[in-house]
Amino acid sequence: MNSRERHILRVMRRLGSAEQEQVLTFAEFLNSRRQPAPEPMPQEPNILPAKEGETVVGAIKRLRESYAMLDAKEMLNDTSGLMSRHVMGGEAAGTVIVELEMMFERHYQRYRGAPEDA
Repeated sequence: MNSRERHILRVMRRLGSAEQEQVLTFAEFLNSRRQPAPEPMPQEPNILPAKEGETVVGAIKRLRESYAMLDAKEMLNDTSGLMSRHVMGGEAAGTVIVELEMMFERHYQRYRGAPEDA
C-alpha cells in the first residue's frame, strides 16, 4: 500500500458513515468516467529488399530488421530449424530464404491478430 492509499484510509476512518458513503459514491462516479486505454495499433513492417547473393544468415538479419516488431525469441525454433536444414541438410540457400520470408510473414500475421489457416 502506498502513502496516498494510507492517507485516504486515515481520512476515511475519521469520517462518519454517511460521509464515507458520499466519498465512495464520488470515487465510483469518477472511476466510471474513465476511458479505457486504446488498443495499440500494430506496427507495419519495413520490408527491406534482399541483396544480391544474400546468405541465409544475412536474410535472417534483414528479416529481423524488416519485422522489428516481432519477438525473435518466439521465432527461434522455426528460424533455427530452417537454418539447420541449410547448414546440416544441405538445402539451397534460396529455398531456405523463401521459407524464412514466409515464416516471418506468418508470424507477422499472427502478431496482427489475423486468424490462422486451418
